[in-house]
Amino acid sequence: MKLSRRQFNQGIGALAAIAACSRRSFGFAENGLRLGLNTWSLRALSQEEAIPIIIQAMKQTRLHDCQILFTHVEPVKFNPVFPAGIFSPPKSSPTPQQLEEQKATAAALTKWRLSVPMSYFEDIRSTFEKQGLRIKSYSVRMGSSEAEIDRLFLMAKALGADSLVTRLPATLTTMTAAAADKHRMIVGLQFSDLNELKQQLAASQYFRMDPDIGDLTKAKIDALQFVQTNYASMYAFDLKDAMPGGPSVPFGEGAAHMKEVLQFLKQKQAPITAYVDCDYAGTGRSPEEVEKCVSYARDIIG
Repeated sequence: MKLSRRQFNQGIGALAAIAACSRRSFGFAENGLRLGLNTWSLRALSQEEAIPIIIQAMKQTRLHDCQILFTHVEPVKFNPVFPAGIFSPPKSSPTPQQLEEQKATAAALTKWRLSVPMSYFEDIRSTFEKQGLRIKSYSVRMGSSEAEIDRLFLMAKALGADSLVTRLPATLTTMTAAAADKHRMIVGLQFSDLNELKQQLAASQYFRMDPDIGDLTKAKIDALQFVQTNYASMYAFDLKDAMPGGPSVPFGEGAAHMKEVLQFLKQKQAPITAYVDCDYAGTGRSPEEVEKCVSYARDIIG
């Protein structure tokens, strides 16, 4: 069930209460706001070409941390290459043949995940570390079994990440919570349904909120109000600008209150990573566009 704007705002207080409790129990260190790169900003790059360009973008912008997208890690044969332009929903439902192909690809991906040696991910980690950079978070599509979910946490650790981020189906909440507790690793939850999010946050002390302030704005939710109320439950968030009910736009040209959000979190010395996520028209392959976005954010927080 999707929430109306009124229902969404009514649920914010309940989330804040859950967040305060989980934050106290986890015992986070207060290290302050920091910037990182969400490699979704370079989503049009395939896995075969992505990593050198991601590293180039991070060095060009003097960013130490990134949240790496699964399509930049898993072999290209398992994943689409996302377009560089504006996204639109499919014009028609998949055909029976396409559905069978999707099932076969999903089965092959599961087999790969369960068998790939951890050295594959350690090599990726080493490539970043040799450049003085860090993969801080791994953005994944969850598996459907305990074994596959457990492997995703092992992959994240092998990459050097301290967290996973995902849009978690309700049916996988219990299994993922158990894996998060076992591995003592943060899971950043992306969301569109506040009731579902509230239930998921309560499932594990390692579950945290990972909002996208651009997507909140597109849903006509006041991003600044949301962050002010819920920052204690946030381990990270996507820094993106957008128009209410409209598209993503270049940083500073939309209504996501980017400046106010960053200033608020800096003043609170919140231990949160703001992952630069530029996905407006014209982005998807360009380190230069990433540099523009990072420069805008850095000018605000110093």
